[in-house]
Amino acid sequence: MGLFGLFGGSKNETSKSDILEVAWSKNAAGKFRRLPFIELAKENVSGMSAIYVLWHGGVKPGWVYVGMADDLAMDLTDAKQSREIMEYDMRGGVFVTWQSFSKNMAPGVFAFLTDALQPEVRNPEADMYKEKSHIKVLPPGYTRESFAKMFG
Repeated sequence: MGLFGLFGGSKNETSKSDILEVAWSKNAAGKFRRLPFIELAKENVSGMSAIYVLWHGGVKPGWVYVGMADDLAMDLTDAKQSREIMEYDMRGGVFVTWQSFSKNMAPGVFAFLTDALQPEVRNPEADMYKEKSHIKVLPPGYTRESFAKMFG
């Protein structure tokens, strides 16, 4: 079981076979990025549309926020400046990853991750997409096996 098998969200009926594997973004060393230290200009994410996930490490890691960005650099700048999000940095660091999806898929992925992970900081846009058909993807850090154990 991966690190993220230790915490999760809702227990939805999900089989291992109907979930998409996602190549969540990592740094050149193959590690997830710490939000406070990310250099957005070097990441080349200005104007990028993406789904992004924030979490904190520590003794009791947890999901912090799920977002759907039209301009990832702007959203991550806002997250770095958010007191509500950055207060979790003292709990083992706030980490971030993202992935681009087609405009047709992104709302369903966003709705699924928001529902499945139940992040601690509520995204006000979540209500606009809660009725959207879910597109199931493996959250960051999960394998098919750890996801099936955690979510059904």
